Amino acid sequence: QHVSHALKRRSTAASSLIRLTALGIPIEDQLAEINSCLSDIDQLLIPSTINNFINQRFILRKEREIISVFEEAEPKALNYLIAHSRLGLLFYKIKDHRNFSGQHRTELIDLLAVEKISQLTVISRVIVLHALQIMKIPANTRAEYWVRNIILSTKQDDLSELKTLTDAKGDYFCMNKLIYEDIRSETVRQVLLNHFLKESRVQQAHMKMKTKKAKLRSQKAW
Repeated sequence: QHVSHALKRRSTAASSLIRLTALGIPIEDQLAEINSCLSDIDQLLIPSTINNFINQRFILRKEREIISVFEEAEPKALNYLIAHSRLGLLFYKIKDHRNFSGQHRTELIDLLAVEKISQLTVISRVIVLHALQIMKIPANTRAEYWVRNIILSTKQDDLSELKTLTDAKGDYFCMNKLIYEDIRSETVRQVLLNHFLKESRVQQAHMKMKTKKAKLRSQKAW
């Protein structure tokens, strides 16, 4: 949760997009629905395991409602929801249920890290990566695929910004830890490192040729 607050302070430009009422999108209502469903799933007085066992159908329905909100959100609304919801807690509390067809955790993360990745801002991608790290990447068989897809879908200056923001969150969930500790597959690690190298060379080429991208890049803090 604290990563969202840290990154939101960096996104004053994005804040101008938050008032989406004029676009006909009741974004505050969507966020309230997510938080309400999460509260129903994460009962303070009942452990999650017991709650899932006692109220299986109810929990499944609430998880489905959360996924539907993210699924139906337009790009601006989607990025708002990612920045303002407790995404790490959502990834943890929404389960892949063994006895049901609802693989809800996988479905939610697939939605954000794969299906809608092109709609995510750099800040949203950082938040999703952070939520995956909190969830403990080695514990999930698909987590490395999600991380790989997020990073490979991010290029050039956006990739530099992704790394900078990941390293600037004020905790130990940095890019170095992500690549060298959380990622266990040497093949995936090399793919990611090669991607960083390739994109840095593209950036260097722009700087040498003094392109428009190079001028824009020279204005960035990093």
